[in-house]
Amino acid sequence: MLPSRFVSGQQNAMRKSRLEGKPSLLPKPRRPGSTDRLSTEARRPSTAGHRSSSAEPARGTFGGSRLSREASATKLPLNGRSRSQQGDRFGQSSMTPLRSSHYSRPTTTPVRTPSEDRASRSWQTSLERALAFVTIKDQRPISAVAWQRAECARVGEALAGRGEGGGMALIRPLTIARFVDIAAALLSAITSDAKLNTDNYVTKLPHLSKRLLYPGTVSKSWLKTVNTLHAFPHALALISYLLDLVSHIEMPVSDEWLYVGKDELACLRRDYLYKCWIRFQDPGHQFEDLNDQYLQNLKLLLGNDEEKIAELTQIIKKYEACLNDEVEVAARRDEARRVERRDALLAGLRAERAGRHADRAQCAALRTAHHDAVDAIKHLDVEIERANAESQQLKHELETQPLTVEQRTKLLDDVDYALRVQDSKRALAEQIAKMVLTKETELALWQKKTLDSCVEYKQGLIHLSAQFPDLASLAIDEKELMSPECGASVSSALSALRGRSAALAQLRTEHAREKSALARKRATMLEETRTKIAEIKTSVQREQEALDTETSKETLDTAAAVAELRELNERMQELRQQQDEYAKIDTELQFWEQQDQLWRSKLLSLQEYINSQRIEAQRLLDNAREKRVQIIVNCVREWNDKLAH
Repeated sequence: MLPSRFVSGQQNAMRKSRLEGKPSLLPKPRRPGSTDRLSTEARRPSTAGHRSSSAEPARGTFGGSRLSREASATKLPLNGRSRSQQGDRFGQSSMTPLRSSHYSRPTTTPVRTPSEDRASRSWQTSLERALAFVTIKDQRPISAVAWQRAECARVGEALAGRGEGGGMALIRPLTIARFVDIAAALLSAITSDAKLNTDNYVTKLPHLSKRLLYPGTVSKSWLKTVNTLHAFPHALALISYLLDLVSHIEMPVSDEWLYVGKDELACLRRDYLYKCWIRFQDPGHQFEDLNDQYLQNLKLLLGNDEEKIAELTQIIKKYEACLNDEVEVAARRDEARRVERRDALLAGLRAERAGRHADRAQCAALRTAHHDAVDAIKHLDVEIERANAESQQLKHELETQPLTVEQRTKLLDDVDYALRVQDSKRALAEQIAKMVLTKETELALWQKKTLDSCVEYKQGLIHLSAQFPDLASLAIDEKELMSPECGASVSSALSALRGRSAALAQLRTEHAREKSALARKRATMLEETRTKIAEIKTSVQREQEALDTETSKETLDTAAAVAELRELNERMQELRQQQDEYAKIDTELQFWEQQDQLWRSKLLSLQEYINSQRIEAQRLLDNAREKRVQIIVNCVREWNDKLAH
């Protein structure tokens, strides 16, 4: 549709005269609530409806009174300027040119896709632009209370079944952290690059929802206020869609999906294996007829290609050479060294854990000794104060009480003894204070070591949580190391780490067992393949010897026939002189020609038999080669999967 500035009536009114009906150069007064700002979501299909009252009015179109529902689109004056003529919009000047030409009139059509953007556009940008045009209307009644109740119950049960219902239960209203956790957990099962957090979910979720063809609206307005009641239906609809998508992705694959409909070779192999399995259920099962039928069908399907056979033979030789290559041996040695290094690191980790446990126990013992020493010091301080009070009281009594010489001497002795006892206790208290200070110093050192061990423990957890995210919850705060509850948390974390170590050790043992079993199986199958190849070579050699024998016999028969023909020619020369025996000689000549044709037909049949034997031997060789190639491919795929995990 054309904008109102291209309507024919307005153009005629504008071009009648440059003086008569000329619009004013002053800007028209802005109506309240209007703005020239373009909508940031103008290209989104969801914003293609009616504009709000604060947006700019709709432009006039052909048949504007019938197609447009806004009154402002049909009430523009004929000599008034349209909104595109106000201000510098899309690069157009607001001044009326002095000379207006029909051919030099500037256009107001914006450049939607510049050429420089096309050259530098990536495939992700192109994909997002293509997905932006996929408009699928959401048919779900999001605002219905019954739908919300039923969908909330279904989503809660599904999340609980996935093991995510404990800390991510649907509570109305949702919190931002819980919504981000649920969306991140569901998106991680769909795509691997969805790393959501509370800082980037507002900017990433709209793009991710477009890539996943979400039919609803994922706007930044309700994403920012997802923790309110009015945004709960939108969040519930998005979580329900992601959950259905994850359930569809995790749906088990049936056996029919493994075979392509047009893959005749795969279908033929599937039918052969199915018939062999049915035949295997019988007590006296025989597979010769099934093998012959499969070989005949395989011959009809693949045909005989000598060049392909020679190429596969070269590939088998190359793989045999690669099995004993120095690179393969070096790779095995590298793997053995890596395993030894991993074992050494695990042993060092165990020793470090044991040392941390011993340090933690010694730290607890020193803390207990410190508390005992502090209690003893407090007790000694109380005793010293009590002794000083008693001493002052005794002095006062001595000063106020008349004594005899014997009593005074006895009291002086008692006072001297008490002073010596007090000095000894003071020396003991000083010694105990020095010991307490020493223990406090040792306790501070042990605390520093404990903090260092805690830092190392956190660093180890950071490295381990990259592979095991659930271990991040075992982190210990440095502020809680001296609390009494730290021992229980440390023991629980230690038990969890020991359990994980035992599980990893068991998994490593299982992998080693599977690896050894696969190695034995591969060696057995390789030996069987070599045995079959040797048998095929022996049979081919035997057939070649038989062919050589037949060829020598044919040569002797041919020489004998030549000699006989020579004798017949000589006899014919002799018998030409005799007209009576001419018919007999002619009959004998025809007989020997028939014999020659018979021998030639036998020779052709022998050649065909030799060719069939060659084809059979090549077929057996191809089967053995295919089995060996399949075994090698499966082993390589399994090793790739193990290395990827």
